Amino acid sequence: MENVITQENTLITEEIFNESTTLWRNADVLQLTHHFHKLDPTIGQYERVYYFSMSKDDVKRFNDIQEIKTFTMYMALKRGYKEKFTFFPIFKIVDIEGNIQYFGLEAFQKPKIKEPQNKESELGSEIVPLTFKQMIHDNWEQVEMSLVDDLFTVKANKKPMERVLFYKVTADLINPYLPNGIEKIKLYPGLDMNKFQYKDMISFTPVIGITPKEQPVENILQRAGLIEYGDNEVFIEYLRPCPPTCVLSDK
Repeated sequence: MENVITQENTLITEEIFNESTTLWRNADVLQLTHHFHKLDPTIGQYERVYYFSMSKDDVKRFNDIQEIKTFTMYMALKRGYKEKFTFFPIFKIVDIEGNIQYFGLEAFQKPKIKEPQNKESELGSEIVPLTFKQMIHDNWEQVEMSLVDDLFTVKANKKPMERVLFYKVTADLINPYLPNGIEKIKLYPGLDMNKFQYKDMISFTPVIGITPKEQPVENILQRAGLIEYGDNEVFIEYLRPCPPTCVLSDK
């Protein structure tokens, strides 16, 4: 598996995609949490990944897509050590003509935010909308490291324990932004506490954040799915995890 991605901004080929998603599928379930953390040897503490971001070159390539037919976010790993984040999401995009492209997103720690000078600027200092943070993103930040492993597995009916492999995204939520272009594409990890207590549900809840160059004329709030606006960023929530919300034909 020498071709597994090991550095930033590497073009994701089909071979790299297959190898990296296989690493996730075969990883020790009790070690999954370590792929979302990295050790800071200067203080002897682990830092948790805060969000994932697509490179500028890949955003440009993404904007060249005329229309998305299917949009799938895959769980994947790259080789590394405890001093690195080794989980990274891969977007598999199939356009309306059937062409397939892969986009890998790099991990980032929580940025340091200066204290607001006054109350009026406090809302603008939010990285993500307050309601979104209260729903799932704060949960991700606060969950104990020892419990993170449990966020990615599901036990349904009499089946053996399974882990989530990918998430289905409603392409119609993204397509209206393509004509005017997108500046940034991020993915925020989250934890839905309403699902955490149930073994037959995946509680890891990723959210796609896109920064459009211009807002589309079309009102996409009426489409299936939940879209939340925060400053210039648009958040697309509740991606469908597989398993358990899938069949073999989804793959």
